Formats: sequence, structure tokens, C-alpha cells
Amino acid sequence: MKVLLNEQGYVVSYALEGDLLDAVEAAEPADLSHFEEHFTAYRVQDGVLVFDDAQAAAEQAEAAKTAYRQRRQTECFPVINRGRLWYDALTGEQLSELKTWYRAWLDGTNTQTIPEKPEWLT
Repeated sequence: MKVLLNEQGYVVSYALEGDLLDAVEAAEPADLSHFEEHFTAYRVQDGVLVFDDAQAAAEQAEAAKTAYRQRRQTECFPVINRGRLWYDALTGEQLSELKTWYRAWLDGTNTQTIPEKPEWLT
């Protein structure tokens, strides 16, 4: 099989048959379905594809952050990006709750916690 590697030596593309421009030859892994599902966490070592648990965990963590950011984009920003007229109608307590909720959303890529929306927003 042919594999195309990035600068760090991890697989970015592969061809089971045929050729791949600028690719290197590697032995087909024993568990092909695992490789196909997680190929970006594999690297070539002495002509053999080796699964890197740390790389897989890093990719999984980044995917979780991306999913969180997408959720924040749809659930938080439409509320926070409302106009001045809407903000001017809020009480001091509501404004404080809104700021706390917003800060929790911004910190969520670290905590991976979805903050509870203030009751008055639902």
C-alpha cells in the first residue's frame, strides 16, 4: 500500500491499490478497518504502519473542541450578538447572568462543559 505523510510523519492519505504521488510504500496493517477509521493517527516506522495512541487522543480532543465550538456558535452567539435595544431592556441581574453564561461558553473548550442557559432565555 502507498501512504502520503505530513511533516510529522503521520498518514494524511493512502491508496490500497495503485499509486499516490509522493507517497511511500508501507505494509498493509493487520486491522485494515481500524486503519481506515483512524489512519491519521498512524505513522510509518521501518516500513510498517504503527498506531500512535497519543496522536489519536490528541485528534479526538481536537474533534471534541471543534464540536463544542460549533455548538457555541449556534446556541450562544445568536443570543450574545443581539443589538443594543435588546441589551438595554435587560435588568442588572439578567445582564450579570448573561455575562456569567457567556464566560462559561468561552471557557468551555477547556472544561468541555455546556453551560445551562439562564431560565429567562428559554
